[in-house]
Amino acid sequence: MRLGTRIQLYITVMTVILIICVNIFVYVIFKHFSIASELNQLEARSINIIEEIKKSDNRTNQEIMNNSYILSDGYISVIDKNDKAKVNFTTNVDYNNIQQPFQSKQYKKTVAYKGHHFAMISLPIVWEHGEVVNLQLYENVDFKYESFQILKWILIGSVILLLIVIFYLNRVITNIITQPILKLSKHIKETQETKDYLPVEVQQNDSYELQELSTSFNDMMNKLKEHDERQQAFIMNASHELKTPITVINSYSQMLQRFGKKDQKTLDESIHAIGDEAKKMKYLTEQLLYYAQITKNKTESSLEYENIVELIEEITHRLKHVYKQDIKVEVACESYEAWLNISLFKQLIHIFLDNAHKYGESLIIVRISDNKDSFNIEIMDDGIGIPESDLPHIFTRFYRVDKARSRSTGGSGLGLSIAQEIATQQNIVIDVKSEVNKGSSFILTVPKGVKK
Repeated sequence: MRLGTRIQLYITVMTVILIICVNIFVYVIFKHFSIASELNQLEARSINIIEEIKKSDNRTNQEIMNNSYILSDGYISVIDKNDKAKVNFTTNVDYNNIQQPFQSKQYKKTVAYKGHHFAMISLPIVWEHGEVVNLQLYENVDFKYESFQILKWILIGSVILLLIVIFYLNRVITNIITQPILKLSKHIKETQETKDYLPVEVQQNDSYELQELSTSFNDMMNKLKEHDERQQAFIMNASHELKTPITVINSYSQMLQRFGKKDQKTLDESIHAIGDEAKKMKYLTEQLLYYAQITKNKTESSLEYENIVELIEEITHRLKHVYKQDIKVEVACESYEAWLNISLFKQLIHIFLDNAHKYGESLIIVRISDNKDSFNIEIMDDGIGIPESDLPHIFTRFYRVDKARSRSTGGSGLGLSIAQEIATQQNIVIDVKSEVNKGSSFILTVPKGVKK
């Protein structure tokens, strides 16, 4: 069922139910007070008769009743304890035998008899010779029930009329509400078909909710567009990076086919070159897989309360035997524990040390200092540095400051992108300072946390 139909049906049904409940309430209250008014008038007349009986000494009770109460359309009777009528007055012979059994208490009610409706009151009184009897008065109230019927049909007609009016009003209101939604839905379908990330125009006269929906849709479209552009750029960059080693391997394989069997020098050179390019391809694919893994698994990782200095010294001690540069660790704080994912933190430090190794000259300095709520880990090299114009792009995938030197050092262009992703997941902030021909400095701000 369409949203507009559901809204229209829901509002119409709820409104009709409310109107029916109100009409029933009006009908019941009107009927109750109308009948109560007739019963009260009848009760007042019966009390007048009793007062006349008490005052009179010379007339019989029957004479008093005959003179005191003039029947318009009804019946009056005096019933003894044996349910026999001592006195009867009626305006219509059809009303005979309408009397109720004797009761010792006063009561009033409505009575239906032979298709007629009566307001009735019964009062115990003292009759002649001290006998206790029931004085019963009946007044025809058919005119009241006719008015009740008229009121009932008026209320039913009003419900039907209001139902029609509300139905069409709801239709108009529903169209006003759903039209922008249908427009947005149509725009989404067109976007799916054309693959164009076109924004929806936000109308100023739209409701707040629709403006929010349109704005959210536009934000989503922008993010999808950015994601698609990054994906396309990633595919192009990955293809470009893989193209070079594949081209080299293909060229040397052709050389082997032509001269390799006869020329030992060509054979050795080709095998060596193919091996180097295969290693580069393996390293690149490993970096791609690792980047895909850490960007996909963004759930909260297990954290441990560890000593940062000990972790860094462990890494640098192992790399001192591999790197040509000297690695120096400087500690300028007393307490240096923090909540970390150990494996990711080690990978992060290793990336920046490896970067300093590739582009540095003779010395790598790791300086650990203390702030109020965090630690600063500064990794410095004395290499070629990074031009200021390139600094905003160094964390972009496959971006290289010096493409020729990067390939010669075996860089994939993914290291700093991976570092940025790891740092984001660990709430670590990365800052970069660099000066051409003097070196670069990467500063990691690690939140401290408190041991639980």
